[in-house]
Amino acid sequence: MTDPADRHLEERLHALARGVSVPVVPTTDDVRRGRRRLFRMRVAMTGATTATLAVVLGVTGLTAGDPKATEVPSVTRPSSTATSTPSAGSTPSAQSSDGVVAQGQGSGNGHDKGAGAQGLDPAGPPSGAGDDLPAKGSTHGPDLGGSATQGTSGTHYTSSHGPTGESTPTSTPTSTPTGTPTGTPTSTPTETPTSTPTVAPTTDPTVPPTHTGKIRVHRVLSYYNTVLAERLDPDRVHLQPYDRKIDTKETKTLGGSLYALGSTFRWENGRSRSGLEITVTSGWDQVDWLCGASFASWKCHVADGFTNTRAPDTRAPEVATHDGVLQVAVEHDSGQVVVLTSDPTYSPGRRAAGVTSSEAQLVAAASDPRLILPGTAPVAPRSIDVDGFVTAGVAALVKPGESFAQTGISRTPWVRGTWSVGGVSKGTLAWTVEPIYSHGTFTCLTSFRSCSQVVIDDLGTTVHLARLKKRAGGGWLVQYDGDAYGVRVFSSNPKFPKKRAYGFVIQQAWQPAR
Repeated sequence: MTDPADRHLEERLHALARGVSVPVVPTTDDVRRGRRRLFRMRVAMTGATTATLAVVLGVTGLTAGDPKATEVPSVTRPSSTATSTPSAGSTPSAQSSDGVVAQGQGSGNGHDKGAGAQGLDPAGPPSGAGDDLPAKGSTHGPDLGGSATQGTSGTHYTSSHGPTGESTPTSTPTSTPTGTPTGTPTSTPTETPTSTPTVAPTTDPTVPPTHTGKIRVHRVLSYYNTVLAERLDPDRVHLQPYDRKIDTKETKTLGGSLYALGSTFRWENGRSRSGLEITVTSGWDQVDWLCGASFASWKCHVADGFTNTRAPDTRAPEVATHDGVLQVAVEHDSGQVVVLTSDPTYSPGRRAAGVTSSEAQLVAAASDPRLILPGTAPVAPRSIDVDGFVTAGVAALVKPGESFAQTGISRTPWVRGTWSVGGVSKGTLAWTVEPIYSHGTFTCLTSFRSCSQVVIDDLGTTVHLARLKKRAGGGWLVQYDGDAYGVRVFSSNPKFPKKRAYGFVIQQAWQPAR
């Protein structure tokens, strides 16, 4: 303030204020007045917000959803359910059938049993009798993914709703004049059911995991365990339930197909524990069953009291003891083989004791038709009688003045011996078969020096001829791939007449159909 008049006014105001005392106001009064002011402000804001919201909702309700002046309001018809009665010649217009595509069938057994494989003697025993040699491209393990395609299922009907050409009244007169009161009501119910239940049960019966398209290995093994418990231990005193974390899992797969599946379950009896092993295979070629083999020291016999009522050419159930274990093998009508093994040495840290079931009980359990491979299993050919195979081989391959001294045999069938002329040994002669369904077809191996095909008759019949390297035994191998088996003849002497082998391998007796 630079103006003198203003400065004079300020001084006068200060002089007047010096004589006025400032009133003392309690703090609680100031706080009370502040709270009241805050409450009034909140009430005012809440009221304003509520009023605004009411206005918005009111405007929306008045304007939204009303048809425009140019629109025609829609008319809602009353809902109704109509049933139609098909005429005598009417049928459902469409019906779809259940379609399920099961697991595709492949081929292969996971073993390369070719003569001379990996430098082995082609005249030696089958690979199943000794080393388990995986074939090229084979895999050992569960097929978790499977290959299944689930189709659609259900039944679909179409019905016509509308006039049928004939009208039926929905009610009848409730009374008829009779002239004489009867005293009894003459009305009848006018309402009848107009529909029948069309909903089918939604629950299907339980399907065993062996009959499903998609293979679930652990479910199948648990199912095997349940079947064996019903047969051998109904009270579940000894046989422990399948535990995927403890019990073993053994599979043979090739080409997307399952050839063998098994596990070893725990059988407990007090403080002792033994193993009950089950193996379900597609055929005998997938089982290490050495009964009748000259190179094995197994004690075998046909199951006692067995009556063969199954399909022809089906082997009788056998019982074998070897290496401290007891085994039974049963061939089913389908060609699948089930082997049960009682192994007292299953748990080295526990007291040894075998399964308490008898041989007859084990055979009956292995014969249970529920013990099969899951999905669409490969089908093995029928077995060839080993005695007939030996006799026919000697007749076709050994001529007068020659001799054959047998040195090995198995039920594969496989035969080996020494070929002699005039009492002088000329080399090793062997013949055997391999199932075609499990990769028994001819393969040119690295142990072969050369491979070729030979047409042996006017019909164009072709056989395979392989010449072996010296480290693989030398000589040659002839094989004919038939519908069921690949039939082979091996000679370590390259001068042995091959035409004899040609005539033997193409005999139809070695191609039994199932």
